[in-house]
Amino acid sequence: MPTLHLIRHGESANNVIYNHLVAEFGGGEAVAAVPELRRCVEEEEVKRRSPDPGLSERGLMQAQRASEASQRGRCDSLRFGAPCGPMTVVCSPMRRACLTAEPIVQALKRADAPELKVLCHARYFEKGGCHDQGAALPGRTYSEICNDHPLLQFDGSVGFPSAHGGWYSAATARERAEEWNERVDEMYVWITSMLADMPESGRLLLVGHGAFMGVLTARLMGLPVGSGAALLVCANTGVHTLRFVRDRAGFLVLALNDTRHLDHDPDLISGNDPAEDGWVSALDPPTWTLCQYCAARGLYMSPALRAQTLALRRICLWSMEAGVSAVDYEAADARAEAILCLLDGSGNVAGHVQYDPHTKRLRQLLVLPQFRRLGIGRALVRAVVEAH
Repeated sequence: MPTLHLIRHGESANNVIYNHLVAEFGGGEAVAAVPELRRCVEEEEVKRRSPDPGLSERGLMQAQRASEASQRGRCDSLRFGAPCGPMTVVCSPMRRACLTAEPIVQALKRADAPELKVLCHARYFEKGGCHDQGAALPGRTYSEICNDHPLLQFDGSVGFPSAHGGWYSAATARERAEEWNERVDEMYVWITSMLADMPESGRLLLVGHGAFMGVLTARLMGLPVGSGAALLVCANTGVHTLRFVRDRAGFLVLALNDTRHLDHDPDLISGNDPAEDGWVSALDPPTWTLCQYCAARGLYMSPALRAQTLALRRICLWSMEAGVSAVDYEAADARAEAILCLLDGSGNVAGHVQYDPHTKRLRQLLVLPQFRRLGIGRALVRAVVEAH
């Protein structure tokens, strides 16, 4: 089974800036819990951050530890030096990822990794792209990246907009949520295609970024991606390792956020604190669409959507009414107009309301607990009022 390793870059200069800002505004727990503080940190970070930063001193040490572990075979997820088939290393075009990849590639060369190939993938960048205070920047060209990182000795590139353009030169603004979700799908297809063409002993190693890597890993695992989805947290130089099973067209997850190469050293582990390291900000707030259904007017729910809605009503509403079941609501459901709040991307139900045209009353209003602070209830009620 071909093996996929996803490695996050070492601690960057921007990571350090964010940590300092969080401390200035009261600490991680306060910033994570208070949206106003979080906005202040994010606004100030935009002013201080670099569009394409390098690694901090700790980040360079983390990358070196990862490369040393690969030679010693001390960590299952980083046993690149062990006997294996063809190895392809894919690096983000961003500076911090290239600097992280340098010692790892050099370690692989010293270990005589068979059929080693090193690529720069212009589409494997961090969420948001290359920007300065919201304004898009072109990023480095492939030629500039090769000149800046001669130790990588790239064998080729993928996805650059043009032969002489920077990796982000096709963009006109900071990347939007819908654009980076599309890019997750694009990278998913590219990665699975690469693995499908590899022999059973082949390995694909991608060096990239925390937020994008978290969503991409969820996509590879078959989890919902987009609005209301989970984000897998990963430390600096943390490793996700998966095996591609051809006849199941899926993945076995061997390790997530593996940092054993850092020897549990608190001075080296960074970037995986949910509150202090910006993961709350990296998790996009859910967006949704209101959809109307009415059997009497031929607007039918799909069987799967109806089953999900009935299950939610049973748990959130009918559990409070002794002896009540779907049978008791069949007649009212048949004549009622239902409005569902569906999460964009996954299509899962976040809220539900009905309007009974016979009694002219709103009924069966529910919003799942995790979405009750997002205005979904107000939106559902407003939709009924505006329609009637």
